[in-house]
Amino acid sequence: MKDSVHADRVQLAYASVLGIASAVGMVLIVVGYLIYVFELLPSAASVSDVAAHWHLRASELHQTVPVPSGWDWTGDVLRGDVLSYASIIYLSAATIVCLAFIVPVLIGERDAIYTIITILQVCVLVFAAAGIVSGGH
Repeated sequence: MKDSVHADRVQLAYASVLGIASAVGMVLIVVGYLIYVFELLPSAASVSDVAAHWHLRASELHQTVPVPSGWDWTGDVLRGDVLSYASIIYLSAATIVCLAFIVPVLIGERDAIYTIITILQVCVLVFAAAGIVSGGH
């Protein structure tokens, strides 16, 4: 007899949102990369500048080349370099989006413990991304 694997509603909801968010994220990364490389939008840091300084640490690169740092990118999202950067940020935030989408499913299943844990997890991730929780760095 063949073993069957059963996924519950929470796992299916998470996987569904992750599948969509990942596909959108990959498209955004490709589009952002192409816009940056082919210079379809103006950029503060040209591809050649970034490539010439690729060997530097991030802190040294930020001193040499005007690349976005922290939340600086939000004010100028219509630049090629920033748009490319924003697409990577979107993909890295997919976990937060997935967790937020399963909260109503957990509430519907009356799973109080996992609902609280998931809400706290979303809060910690959002606070960390916003720089509120930095871990001393």
